[in-house]
Amino acid sequence: MPAPFREYGRYGTVGIELLVSMALGYYGGRWLDARVGGGGWVTFAGFLFGIAVGFRSLFAAARYMQKDIAREERRARGEDPWQHGEDPPVDPSPEAGPPPDRGEKP
Repeated sequence: MPAPFREYGRYGTVGIELLVSMALGYYGGRWLDARVGGGGWVTFAGFLFGIAVGFRSLFAAARYMQKDIAREERRARGEDPWQHGEDPPVDPSPEAGPPPDRGEKP
């Protein structure tokens, strides 16, 4: 699969996540409001909670997107894409051994 389509799939769902989190917050608050009789305040609080969760997801995706762009730019320049403070993926299996020494002094 070409790389642009992979990134479309990775970041193309951000808007859907935002809308779904707002809808779940609203309808969850509305359901809870009907149960406890909050007069609409619980619905409003649920909607605000959904907005907060949705924007948290949006900002996390933006942070990952910035890292991916920087990594691709380093790769295009011929540099090691895992330098500049980013660690390469680590194999969590016990057979992998200790993590590599990054040259840091204690």
